[in-house]
Amino acid sequence: MAPVGAMKAFVFRAVARLTSLLPVRVSRALSRPLAALIWRLSSRLRRVSLVNLSLCYPQLPEAEREDRARQAMFHYACNALEVGVSWYAGRRRFEGLFEERVGWAHFEAGKAHGRGLLFLAPHFGAWEMLGLSVSKDLAAALYKEGSDAAVDEVLIERRQRFGNHLVPAGRRGLKVLMDRLREGGAVAVLPDQEPTGGEGRFAPFFGEPALTGVLVPRLLQRTGARAVFAGCVRRPNGRFRIHVLPAEEALYSEDMDTALAALNRGVESVIALAPEQYLWAYKRFRALPDGQGKRY
Repeated sequence: MAPVGAMKAFVFRAVARLTSLLPVRVSRALSRPLAALIWRLSSRLRRVSLVNLSLCYPQLPEAEREDRARQAMFHYACNALEVGVSWYAGRRRFEGLFEERVGWAHFEAGKAHGRGLLFLAPHFGAWEMLGLSVSKDLAAALYKEGSDAAVDEVLIERRQRFGNHLVPAGRRGLKVLMDRLREGGAVAVLPDQEPTGGEGRFAPFFGEPALTGVLVPRLLQRTGARAVFAGCVRRPNGRFRIHVLPAEEALYSEDMDTALAALNRGVESVIALAPEQYLWAYKRFRALPDGQGKRY
């Protein structure tokens, strides 16, 4: 019998190839009943989404927060059904799904600075599509290794198919990022992933304390690189639009708390493009300062 990991990888490939045959409009139409099913069956995803939204948007009526959580579940389902296009669509078809980029001049200005650029893309909108679309503009992208090597192998292979270079989080991967930045290249990092192993500090995120990774400020301080934030918005016409936003000057502060607060405000600015497209089902507030109870 094949190992469980190999079987998972086979299933992922098969499903992705099948869904790659669907026009994006069709996959989005199918995402609505899928999202409704997930909302009904997954009490965990439903609960986490509602808790996060109550923390981040306490001013919204409860009914509006639930509506936003349901919309976010639709985009959660979209991400699943878009994997096929992201993994297997030909370059011409893939690139034809994107509208003109907004704010790309910020990316070019950061590169022109000559000391490298950090491309900070949170779990927002079509983040898989974003990564593949800008792969030719990046020298490397950091990823967190999963628990299943066979599945990781598939993910890396497909995400690198247009030339991107993925490097695992850890000492070796960080060295690659440092080298590429010092060469003046652009590298991608997820700015909203909760860190592990003492690699973070608490900083405000929508006014709530969130354990935030110190990697981005440290890279900026050590290399003199610049930074931009980015998100890929799903458009009503079935297409995608990449937005690039400038980072606050406070992100480059030598004071870590100041820099981390600016980092989270940058993530908030991406979310503001379309709040319902953020991954609210992620336990962003899992860790809490000492003496506080659990959020979830």
